[in-house]
Amino acid sequence: MNFDWSKITNILQRMSSRERALLGAATAVALVLGFYTLVWEPLTEDHSRAERLIRARQQDLADIKEMRLEYMGLLNRLEVSRNMIDPKNMDGDFALFPHIETTVSAVLGGREKIRSMNPKTKAINDAFREEAVELKLDGISLDQLVDMMVRIEKSKKPLRVTRLQIKKRRRDPQKFDVTATVSMLKPNQQVSRAG
Repeated sequence: MNFDWSKITNILQRMSSRERALLGAATAVALVLGFYTLVWEPLTEDHSRAERLIRARQQDLADIKEMRLEYMGLLNRLEVSRNMIDPKNMDGDFALFPHIETTVSAVLGGREKIRSMNPKTKAINDAFREEAVELKLDGISLDQLVDMMVRIEKSKKPLRVTRLQIKKRRRDPQKFDVTATVSMLKPNQQVSRAG
């Protein structure tokens, strides 16, 4: 089927210049509206939808990274807990008090900053007890505190700091008074003899 352009040409020639101008304006408006409706609006909607999807995926990624960090922290805590109750790490002959005293004295360069060290024992259940040493230290530096904590945490035995209170001195803000409790699990005597 062929389209006859001569009919359209005849109609245009019979029109006045004003009618042709109106027809041209109407055609231009129709083309602009058609372009906007059929091309521009779908493209911008697709772009907006893509941006929303990207933001959602970025949020998902951030959530996954946060969950991974939480998972790794929990995994680390689980490993520490397993080490704490592992019988080969629970040397019944290991003495916590002398170990802490030696470690703290080595970090502080002597005993003069140690106000007190008090041993404590608490039954956890029939199989385990918790041995602890409460330390009170006067006027130690932040470097000494960090060094002491690292040495305690990196000890060959599974030790943990269960309480830590740090108070800055008013007259010397570079020095701190520290109260800390270091503890470890040990098997009860009847369990260690049975094993």
